[in-house]
Amino acid sequence: MEKFDLVVIGSGPAGEKAALQAAYYGQSVCVVDRGPAGGAWVNTGTIPSKTLRESALYLAGGRQRGVLTDPSATPTVRSFMALKRHLVTRWREKIETSFRSHHVARMRGNARFIDSHTLDLGEGNRVSGEHIMIATGSQPREVPELPVDGESIHDSETVLKLEKIPYSMIVLGGGVIACEYASIFQALGVQVTLINGRERLLGFIDEEASNFLQDALTDGGMMVRHDARAVSLGRPGKGQVEVYLDDGTIAAAETVFVALGRTPVLDGLDLEAAGVALTDWGTIQVDNHMRTNVSHIYAAGDVVGFPSLASSGMEQGRVAASHMFGHERDPLTELIPGGIFTIPELSSIGLDEAAARKAGFDPVTGSAQYRESVRAPMLGDEHGLVKLVADRETKKLLGATIVGNQATELIHFAMAVIKYGGTVTDLIHFVFNLPSLSALYRQAAYTVLHQIDEGS
Repeated sequence: MEKFDLVVIGSGPAGEKAALQAAYYGQSVCVVDRGPAGGAWVNTGTIPSKTLRESALYLAGGRQRGVLTDPSATPTVRSFMALKRHLVTRWREKIETSFRSHHVARMRGNARFIDSHTLDLGEGNRVSGEHIMIATGSQPREVPELPVDGESIHDSETVLKLEKIPYSMIVLGGGVIACEYASIFQALGVQVTLINGRERLLGFIDEEASNFLQDALTDGGMMVRHDARAVSLGRPGKGQVEVYLDDGTIAAAETVFVALGRTPVLDGLDLEAAGVALTDWGTIQVDNHMRTNVSHIYAAGDVVGFPSLASSGMEQGRVAASHMFGHERDPLTELIPGGIFTIPELSSIGLDEAAARKAGFDPVTGSAQYRESVRAPMLGDEHGLVKLVADRETKKLLGATIVGNQATELIHFAMAVIKYGGTVTDLIHFVFNLPSLSALYRQAAYTVLHQIDEGS
């Protein structure tokens, strides 16, 4: 049985970065996985979905701008999936190449704890680690009343194997994955009905931004229903699925996409054999250094719950590897940008107005519309919003939310200003490239300062 300083279970964002960080420190490392390198991040999650978004925008872009000679032309599954297939293969090999160059050993198998240091991989193979990192990720939550069959009923994994683009689709859910895929398929010309069991989309973000996004979706033809839950499915005929809702109504479409949350992948690990504790939510319990209740076992990524982002998972992996081998690295910061790759995209950082007030600040908000920048129509879409939150007394920037083209890139500027204690007064003194969407920060900052002056 081989022994290593660190055995990592899973090669997604958290597992990959933990392994490479430990190898950088000169430790012997083995990564165990039961599937291709990259986990859901590369194979079924972030990279595929975001690539499909860009493919949808590219394929639909000409039609949206009215430049196609044949307005009836529709994208094919082959054209839609081409870049996704290419990038998934490329990034799998990129990760494997990185492992090889850092002398990280690789083993394939279904890991199961024998004891707190030993893993059984099946077929008589075992491996031992002085430290063990659990980074097995998450998977779509199964809903017994809504069984996914990979044909007419899909989740975020089976939808990547579509054989044709449907004419109509019902999306169940109002979270990130539901909204992202609903907007992707709408961009491809699919008639989408989004059915959300809560009172608004993306309930964890700024309400004005949530409403702005919904308006953009409905303006594009999407039907959005709130406070309605699917209780069962029916198939009245070939090519049609009926969704029976708890209010007694029925929705019908060619395809149904189920996006009602994700759950940690912990099946088969036998965590009890290692003594690893779980939270009430079924995630692995960890401290600020990503250490579990068993001192030499760590966990990172989706298995520890919120925020369940690839970006945060990567940093959690680095934090864990640094701590287990005695290297200084600050725990994960709370200042993490959230990026939602809907069409239009949405991103936020820091505190929204409600959170700022709860934290004891006297918040003041100000917004700028994309249509105020000539750069927006140049890019083909002038629907967008930059919203800032600042403290009335100090004028410090507390948070920002952006909806619109390039939002997930633009948000990093606000992150830097918040990180280093900048104010909205600083924003009006910055010189921005013109024409640029970044200049909207100045206009939003002027709006904040105007609100502060009016209230003084």
